[in-house]
Amino acid sequence: MTITHVDHVLIAVPDLDEAAEQYAKLGFHVTEGGTHPGRGTANRLVVLESGYLELISIQDREAAWPELVRHWDRYGFGFFTFAFASDDLDADVDRFKSRTAAGITSLKVEEIQEGALETPGGKRRGWRSALVSGGNINPFLIQHDSTGADLRNRLFGDRPPQAHPIGYGRIDRLEVVFPSLAEGESYFRDGYGLQRVGEQSVCPSRQGDRVFFPLAVGQLEVIAPNSPDSPLHEFVSRRGYGLRGVLLTVPDPDAAASDLEARGIRFTRSPISGAVTIDPAEALGARLVLVKG
Repeated sequence: MTITHVDHVLIAVPDLDEAAEQYAKLGFHVTEGGTHPGRGTANRLVVLESGYLELISIQDREAAWPELVRHWDRYGFGFFTFAFASDDLDADVDRFKSRTAAGITSLKVEEIQEGALETPGGKRRGWRSALVSGGNINPFLIQHDSTGADLRNRLFGDRPPQAHPIGYGRIDRLEVVFPSLAEGESYFRDGYGLQRVGEQSVCPSRQGDRVFFPLAVGQLEVIAPNSPDSPLHEFVSRRGYGLRGVLLTVPDPDAAASDLEARGIRFTRSPISGAVTIDPAEALGARLVLVKG
């Protein structure tokens, strides 16, 4: 398996400066980001120990990713999609094409494209990526032109790496919702070649059936409503399927909750796990959940 982890999560925002200011209030260090030459978009990043959150804004509708423009027009700010990191993009794309050709999946991986970002200070980093079409907005595959500590340093752009005031660590897992569990499992197994672990389980609080797909770092939680009263139905009726939540690690959820409260940030806590869920309105539509790790 050459898909290693969730590389980054894209969060569509209307104004990058305002978004960066709001995420700083949530206790994140936000980079100055940069622009995507010829792509009509710009970003600011929240760099984590593994992966990052990308606050992305459309600068030129004609040049921007068409799916991003359509998403913005229909849903506005909030989660757009996410990217899987690959350590051998060519091999992953070839395997994806083979599964499509064999009729295993209806998803289609597109040809590999070159991408780049230029910082305000003139630094440049690049990557190769492959979009996936078919159905709704799908995760894409990416391989950067650097790895490890070098990549992480370059993600910070013009300034040295900095820690997050609240101590955010890594992306622990993504919550991806589907109308049915069979559909969700098939999507990642047959399309992306991932393998679940363990048996199907139930999440009582969300009234959903779920399975987990482990990655080298972190995992995917695929969940579907199992009751007419499930809060997941609202997402399914609005989006069909897609990313609903990102779980981030913090050293101490109690301390993180106290810090958020002192900052005037609204949140809720699970009486069972103690997880801290930031009010999506505070995170520009993104559902961020803080767990110990």
